Amino acid sequence: MPVHSPLVTYYHSVAPELPGAKHWPLSFLTMRMDRFEEELDHIVERGWRTIHLDEWWRMRCGQERSRGNELAITFDDGLLDNWVFAFPLLKERGLKATFFICPELIEPGDHLRPNLEDVWNGRTRMEDLAGRGQLSWGECRALQRSGVVDIQNHTMTHTKHIVSDRLRGVNRGGFEGWYPAMNTCAPDERAYMAMCPDIATYIPIGMPLFEEHSAVVARRKTIRPEFMEAARKLIGEHDLSTPDGRSTHEVRLHALHAAFQARNAVVEGEESFDEHVARVEDEIIGSKRRIEKELDKPVRFLCWPHGGNSPAVHAVARQAGHVATTVGRWVASANERDRIPRTGTGWPLGTTMRRLKFDAKMGAAHGRQPYRALAGLNAFRHRLFSQG
Repeated sequence: MPVHSPLVTYYHSVAPELPGAKHWPLSFLTMRMDRFEEELDHIVERGWRTIHLDEWWRMRCGQERSRGNELAITFDDGLLDNWVFAFPLLKERGLKATFFICPELIEPGDHLRPNLEDVWNGRTRMEDLAGRGQLSWGECRALQRSGVVDIQNHTMTHTKHIVSDRLRGVNRGGFEGWYPAMNTCAPDERAYMAMCPDIATYIPIGMPLFEEHSAVVARRKTIRPEFMEAARKLIGEHDLSTPDGRSTHEVRLHALHAAFQARNAVVEGEESFDEHVARVEDEIIGSKRRIEKELDKPVRFLCWPHGGNSPAVHAVARQAGHVATTVGRWVASANERDRIPRTGTGWPLGTTMRRLKFDAKMGAAHGRQPYRALAGLNAFRHRLFSQG
């Protein structure tokens, strides 16, 4: 039987325009609900068949024959709006999706919050629906029981860690401070803090931000308390509400950093190899076991947060029982059987061009010409120009 690899798309968040939504640090991940509905309607009109990743995997391995119209829809992060908005819209059209969740970001409890179905049935109003936050375990169980959604692994924490003394910026209260702030929260607080619009202010505005990488590949470093205290003191000497104050503060912060860096005194220490291995195994294996326990189902697929991964952590995931893990675009391993290449659909195009591009992506994935040839040329062009 021929090997086939149906198209896999990814989303994070779907919501209408809600009051205060733009102030949520994760709002940049949100696709407007009307546009999502438009994409789902296009899938239905084209007669494409949505599948879960188990079926995708069987086609990828040549164990099941493709009809040439399969599509796997995936959602990352386990955000509440996946239950409130995306799930009812998928269910209404008879479509399926895979949701990747992080156990540490799932709210404890069996509660089910109102969603679009409750609006359609007159039990609540659209404006009363919750717009941000994380799924609860109760909602995850309801999603899994529905048959519409299959839940899989997105690692334990989804966080990033500091990997060097290189400054990458200054906390201004936006998304750039998201992970440093989340890392100050206890594990049982993170599901609730993720919905907080001012989470980034849990570390002071004006504090330095350091180079960070995804938790599964980062060898975590600790910044010296003396440097952080000096940086905190510097904040009090400037009015950061004014452009001049921010500019002067930033110049002085960089000078302070350079002075500590010259003495190799910015980083206090690095986690040991054994600590690193234990933490990464908890991210990959601990999360798999937790989802399996909570939902009483096997977990066979893993999506890497931020796309960050390596052959080593992929091997850990495979040895733990995941049959495949995701891979970013333009990575050579995308053609390996146990990797899941995905594409986003948030193209900044008009409706007609978006539909044509979606058609082209589907055609290329299913080997139809000229889409397949054009996709190959595009990939070759990218590799050629990215080598220099």
